[in-house]
Amino acid sequence: MSGSALPAMLGGQPALAGPLPAWPPQDPAQEEAILQVLRTDQWWSKGGSAVTRFEESFARAHGTRFAIACTNGTHALELAFRALGIGAGDEVIVPAMTFVATGMAAMLVGARPVPVDVDPHDWCISPDAIRAALTPATKAVVPVHFAGHVADMDAIMALADEAGIAVVEDAAHAHGAARNGRPAGSFGAFSAYSFQNFKLMTAGEGGMLLANDEDLARRARLVSHCGRPDGDRTYAHLVLGSNMRMTEFQGALLQCQLDRLEERAALREARARRLRAGLASLNGVRLQTVAADVDRHSWYMAVMAIDEAAFGGLPRQRIVDALVAEGVPAYRMYPRIQDVPHFAGDFARLGGDPARLPASPVSADLAANGIWLHHRLLLGEEALIDQTVEAFARILRHGEQLRDPAAA
Repeated sequence: MSGSALPAMLGGQPALAGPLPAWPPQDPAQEEAILQVLRTDQWWSKGGSAVTRFEESFARAHGTRFAIACTNGTHALELAFRALGIGAGDEVIVPAMTFVATGMAAMLVGARPVPVDVDPHDWCISPDAIRAALTPATKAVVPVHFAGHVADMDAIMALADEAGIAVVEDAAHAHGAARNGRPAGSFGAFSAYSFQNFKLMTAGEGGMLLANDEDLARRARLVSHCGRPDGDRTYAHLVLGSNMRMTEFQGALLQCQLDRLEERAALREARARRLRAGLASLNGVRLQTVAADVDRHSWYMAVMAIDEAAFGGLPRQRIVDALVAEGVPAYRMYPRIQDVPHFAGDFARLGGDPARLPASPVSADLAANGIWLHHRLLLGEEALIDQTVEAFARILRHGEQLRDPAAA
């Protein structure tokens, strides 16, 4: 590392010398799989075989019996809630620190999402906060495997069993993750995955719902197929549903990525260790703690909290902008879901009082100071990781100048 190099925003050369690995990934096998579907006359899942094959493979890889492929991760959560009979007047406990879709999915079935705080170390939903938020209206809890770190599912499942509520895992970040000998997605009544463009597996969009209970899986599949059972030829729409089906093109593409998930997960894990070792040596960077019983963190995000004072008073957004100028795929952290513009009005419309929501100071701090790096960085060479650490170091050294460029 060069101790004298200026940040790119002050006229220096970007720290990252080469391009980032492509994401979505480019792969000849994917192109051939798409062409194979194109050459058939069955591009939808009820006529072809690609989606069925992918469902079976994905369920097997994540330790569950059933899989329902669908349009996106938000719809996967909606399917879970509908299959569980959750609706108007019900409450669903969610982490305050998550992408807004976790709460929106509950609202879209008429339930109230109750955001609670996350653990101060791993930034996954706190079991103690769940317990404190339970009411007679609580019907489910949605632990999010934040950034790819599996939540404390043993504690959450025990608490849910005691309270008589369902567990729906939001595993949108956690393809291939595992804790205490079990894959993410194999604990709850349902688990929801996303294949949106940024995710660890992607078809641009797409989702998957996993389950072990045959009746729950059947109900979810009915809802995803306009209420119609598979194989029906008499228009027997048994329940109120919608069209949430995945296309054959998506199924074929995602099967190719599932075939390479283990290889890419191992590479991300190795690169994440190197990145975290480098960042841990810098003042003002606090990393997500990885619990000792986590077998695999999937590293959808490399997430951290920034101490602006250590960066010379440089605001968090300016730090993100400076990292992007260095070539680092950096983003500011999500807001708490109760702080997005729509939440208070919709929560009140559904019968809740936004002023009485549980306090969530850990989530508030992460929302204000958090930064995350996209996982494509972790598919690069070791030199790219070292250059990323150098980018942080440059910004740390020159924080005051970046805050006031006239002083540079």
